[in-house]
Amino acid sequence: MFEKKITDEEKKRLEKEAKKAAKAEKRKAKGGGGSGKEKALSIAKTLVIPSIIAAILVCVIYVAVDSKAKAEELKTEVVCMKTDVAENTFVTPEEIETYFTVVSVEMMAVPKNAYASLGDLPKDGFYIENAMSKSQMVFKDDIATEDAIMDKYKNGYEITSFQAQNFAGGVNGCLRRGDIVDVYAVDPTTDMLVLMAENVYVYEVYDNTGNKVTGKDETATSFTVYVTPEEVEQINMAVCYGGIQMYQKIE
Repeated sequence: MFEKKITDEEKKRLEKEAKKAAKAEKRKAKGGGGSGKEKALSIAKTLVIPSIIAAILVCVIYVAVDSKAKAEELKTEVVCMKTDVAENTFVTPEEIETYFTVVSVEMMAVPKNAYASLGDLPKDGFYIENAMSKSQMVFKDDIATEDAIMDKYKNGYEITSFQAQNFAGGVNGCLRRGDIVDVYAVDPTTDMLVLMAENVYVYEVYDNTGNKVTGKDETATSFTVYVTPEEVEQINMAVCYGGIQMYQKIE
């Protein structure tokens, strides 16, 4: 058989193609293969996609911050109770931060007569007109700088305690701190109830074990009250008479 003779030109062409193939394999091995279009697409994916994700995150953050800012614009500050307080409690300037605090609430939920800051409260002390609960919003008609009944104690008072007839559900047994009562006692000479003192402030109430009464279903048996100097003798006489009955003042 005769072998085909390769011309010098063909030999050069084959060597050139072999070198070209070797270079292509080398580029491919190093990760540098692919056409220019593929390279451009790869670069685009590397740069554009993270940029899109970053832009989306910026938009989300902006919307969240903007929404929070708008929500804050719809809020306002009001004065609320820091603790439960009985009606007719007198609050001195030094006690304001003990009983009150300022909180941020939805503006639409705040009536016009609500106090907005502790600085708006009366400067020289005031009365709690209505029994207040913890976290309750404070309105202007919940406090008063003057009180026709309580002002009598500004000239001085004494504190005394006594027991009184009681039963579950009765007026005496249901009295609580802050109540205003008229005190009656049974006159032994006539065996009739006699008014001994009017508009007496109940400072504290206790059960038959001597513990303070706080729950609605508990029965009060002993009472600590404020007494003006003019009322001391009458209250002492009521205790001596016995059969004390109190009538609660309801406004």
